[in-house]
Amino acid sequence: MTAVSAAPIRVGPRRYVGPGQAIPALDGVRAIAVALVLADHGGVPGLSGGFLGVDVFFVLSGFLITSLLLDEVGRTGRIGLKGFWIRRARRLLPALLVMVLAVVALRELFSEESTANLREDAVAAFFWMSNWVFVAQHTDYFSQGAPPSPLQHTWSLAVEEQFYVLWPLLIAAVLAGLAALAYRRGVPLSQRVVRTAVFVLAAGGVVASATATFFLSSDATLNRVYFGTDTRVQALLVGAAAAALVVRDWRGLTAGLVIFRSRWARWVAWSLPAVGLVVLFSAARMATGSAAEFRSGLLIVVALAAVLVIAPVALAQDGPVARLLSAGPLVGLGAISYGVYLWHWPIFLVLNGERTGIEGWELFALRCAATVAVAAVSWWLIEQPIREWRPAFVPMLPLAAATAATAAVVTMTVLPVRMVPATTEPGPEVDIAALVGAEVPVEVTRAPRPSAPGDLRVAVFGDSIAWTLMRYLPETPGLDFADYTTIGCGIARGGPYEYVGQELPQKPECDEWPARWAQRVGHEKPDVVLLMVGRWEVVDRMMEGQWTHIGEAGYDAYLRGELNRALDILGSTGARVVVTTEPYNRRAEKPDGSLYPEDQPKRVETWNALLRSVVDKRPNATVLDLNKKLSPNGYYQTRVDGIRVRSDGVHPTPEAVEWLTPWLVDALKPE
Repeated sequence: MTAVSAAPIRVGPRRYVGPGQAIPALDGVRAIAVALVLADHGGVPGLSGGFLGVDVFFVLSGFLITSLLLDEVGRTGRIGLKGFWIRRARRLLPALLVMVLAVVALRELFSEESTANLREDAVAAFFWMSNWVFVAQHTDYFSQGAPPSPLQHTWSLAVEEQFYVLWPLLIAAVLAGLAALAYRRGVPLSQRVVRTAVFVLAAGGVVASATATFFLSSDATLNRVYFGTDTRVQALLVGAAAAALVVRDWRGLTAGLVIFRSRWARWVAWSLPAVGLVVLFSAARMATGSAAEFRSGLLIVVALAAVLVIAPVALAQDGPVARLLSAGPLVGLGAISYGVYLWHWPIFLVLNGERTGIEGWELFALRCAATVAVAAVSWWLIEQPIREWRPAFVPMLPLAAATAATAAVVTMTVLPVRMVPATTEPGPEVDIAALVGAEVPVEVTRAPRPSAPGDLRVAVFGDSIAWTLMRYLPETPGLDFADYTTIGCGIARGGPYEYVGQELPQKPECDEWPARWAQRVGHEKPDVVLLMVGRWEVVDRMMEGQWTHIGEAGYDAYLRGELNRALDILGSTGARVVVTTEPYNRRAEKPDGSLYPEDQPKRVETWNALLRSVVDKRPNATVLDLNKKLSPNGYYQTRVDGIRVRSDGVHPTPEAVEWLTPWLVDALKPE
């Protein structure tokens, strides 16, 4: 058998049918990419690196867009920038606008924390600048604490759109420079020269982006690297470089007529996608998103693995991996993958464990079913009709810009500007939850109120729940409160400890409470002491080199001793001591909808039982059942008597404090 060139066979002119529409395997790649993202955000075990599915999308986009641009150069000798941008806007903007406006309209379905910056996030999404806005906001993508913005996933769409604006301009500039050079030399411009120049440009960009990632990656700048266009463009440019190197006839590819005649070339084209898939799934299983991984080249490795799948299955569509990726369900999911990606994140946040009452695989299946259903409707009613719309007299680019601007104006009208307090003293706008999870505990005392002769002096000790209560406490005639609370500290000492899935160090301030409390009580000589602790006593904590938690005999004995020490100090001047139970909390959910250990009701109940057993033995101490007041039905509740009582799953709202105050005052007054 005569050996022939491994280059793809060129075919004659054919009607262009759209990027990837005639290459089912590429829809299969889209399906794999979006499935990884869904698995990551849904907490599927063993796929902690599912966030890398975004990089697969990036590589595919770079490959397709560059193929189309070079195909246009080959056919017309130029790049129609206006037409290109119109096609991109027609494809991406309408569904995005609908999704963002839906989130704005239904913002009450999300937590107050997650929508704190919704105004800015929405406007940034309309103009494809979300990633840089999240950088400016110091958004922590990998944090497992406060609920993230329902528009956080739009960062990747912003990166892609910025690439769609700049990359064609760079290619057009290269084309103009090469054309001028060829004209001066009196020779025709070779398409091979154009493709070589584009390949060099893309490869140089890959090196620059990967180098920037290497030097910028650190624990402090991890999220800057994750969101940044300059550090994430490497995946898009890997796809672009591959397209410039291997694709000679895009119309032939979409027609499915490009094949390899050489057995060796065919074997390579069939084998490389299998290697790429193995690397991709290995990375998805092992990656965690650490700065060390980014610095070690995780992003470039994943991009190269993705291109090993994408380029061969596009060139050899009869290969085994290409046939596997062309399976009907994968092609169907890939066809609506844009809508799936757009809608999955807000849907996942709305359909949480608290709202549905389920978790794990059941919750994941429900979320995916709802996402696919909404995405299918979006594809049928929005995406496809607008892609096929060909108005004769409507200028499309001005229309797109006007539509985005109108949406931004509507959003800014509906959502008020967040008021930032002029003082540095924490106010109602303070992110208490962030302070609770902060590494540095904060002791904040409120300016003393004028007291009248005969007022009952009440000294308040405790953590951020007590601090919040003091912060929003209305006037209480007859009671004079002194705030000695410390955000982030209970009575448990030592550490580190785990909170919302993160290991945090115990700071010395939290371990010094006995001396500090003794000094405060001796100075104040209160009539009543109110103690509110428990949150930091139910976390997993390192003690004597081993992780332990409440419910284990040794740690329970330790907590009992610390609680007795606290009651001895607080009652040392003869004050009556009132100790509140710890309420059920729901600070955050794991991605699969389950609770973190410190929010498990059993731990709260164990602490409250331990607290009662200690307090009941003291004649001058009583228990005030805050848990029953905030959770009258025996489980965590966001609303009680029509009042929203929790701001973030832990801390009482200002309305709740006002509602609690008469009950609290009655408990503190002498019987």
